[in-house]
Amino acid sequence: TELWGEFGISLLVAVENQEEKLRLLVDTGLTSKPLIHNMQKLGVDPESIDQIFLTHCHYDHTGGLGGLSEETRNGVEIIAHPEIFRKCYVLHQDNRYIGIPDRSNRKKVEKNGANWVLVEEPYKFMDGVVTTGQVPRLTSYEPLESVHIEVDGKFVQDTELDDISLVINIKNRGLVIVAGCSHAGIVNIMKQARKITGVDEIVGVIGGFHLIVADEEQLTKTITELDKTETVCAGHCTGFDAMKRISDKMGERFSLLQCGKTLEFNQ
Repeated sequence: TELWGEFGISLLVAVENQEEKLRLLVDTGLTSKPLIHNMQKLGVDPESIDQIFLTHCHYDHTGGLGGLSEETRNGVEIIAHPEIFRKCYVLHQDNRYIGIPDRSNRKKVEKNGANWVLVEEPYKFMDGVVTTGQVPRLTSYEPLESVHIEVDGKFVQDTELDDISLVINIKNRGLVIVAGCSHAGIVNIMKQARKITGVDEIVGVIGGFHLIVADEEQLTKTITELDKTETVCAGHCTGFDAMKRISDKMGERFSLLQCGKTLEFNQ
């Protein structure tokens, strides 16, 4: 298939049990053109998407939303954290804005017929499929990033509270976690997933883990925790060195998250 790659992430999660089916789009990539092109090539009708889940505000996860919302069914819900609309910046890159781009702004998306559902608590899509809700920062080795928000004309630390992930509880097997960038810390996310479900076993961890800037302690301790899971599929902001280290540790239980990749988890 002739798929287009671009910096960013967008994952289609299809879940079904005996009673229900769900097609959930997790994040929308950087721009809508490659997203819609790839959906067409992979036989995914935008109108078949039940709901959209945004893991956080950053442009490479929300940039495709504006264009996509023109193609999705009227009334499609967008699930996100209430802090998602804040203005956030990277100061060491000339105060570069990194939040939701104007092409995907709130009013534009609403005008296209989508509805925002903003929730801090875990949100249930269907039985066994929930968001983490706001993730408590518990580990000592997953630090806040060098990103800022503007408050009363001054730049202050952005705590990135909007960083939330998806948790799928597969009966008799365990949890599959789908993370966008893991700004909350992938180990914190795993702890939260276990806490809200009461399930310890993790079958798969998928997404970006933001280990590209991790120091040795964070890398070592994170890989130790990831190694306790069955499988890991990482890409996006995880970083080449970190992916190599995870691969060395986990062997065939590790795979790269690539454009067009399909992963299947059964009971």
